[in-house]
Amino acid sequence: MKLMPARERRSVGALGLAFVLGACATAAVQHAVPRVEAALAATVVPFAEAPVRANPPGTARVHHLARGENAYVGLLEMAAGAAVPPHRDATEEYIHVLEGSGSMVIDGQTWAVHAGDTIFMPANAEVRFQNGDAPMRGLQVFAGPAPAAKYEAWTPVEP
Repeated sequence: MKLMPARERRSVGALGLAFVLGACATAAVQHAVPRVEAALAATVVPFAEAPVRANPPGTARVHHLARGENAYVGLLEMAAGAAVPPHRDATEEYIHVLEGSGSMVIDGQTWAVHAGDTIFMPANAEVRFQNGDAPMRGLQVFAGPAPAAKYEAWTPVEP
């Protein structure tokens, strides 16, 4: 049997102790945090089956991908040159630009946005968007589903 030098034994022992303490702490935390039953059932929405709505002029569409009690996820599509007028939403909003580019104004500050950029809009910020000369697609997230209710006034479209 080969013996390890004392310094290596201490390192292995410390690593083992850290593992045991971490496992105990994890078990204690898991036991201490009460399980909250979800009010909504888990779902998977195939993109081809996601409900789609179009704004009245037909310059924007939204695919409803997921809506829970605490968040909303949609795919927003805008025609070239389309605009989102100034408005405020009660929750934070995030848009990850997948395709296209445009000009985003948040509380008076203007940003040029392009594919690959992620936009954060604080709750109650005044925002507006002017799309560029090509269609735009973006993954949209509301940190609360209430602002997405505005899309219910849009026209249903077959996916």
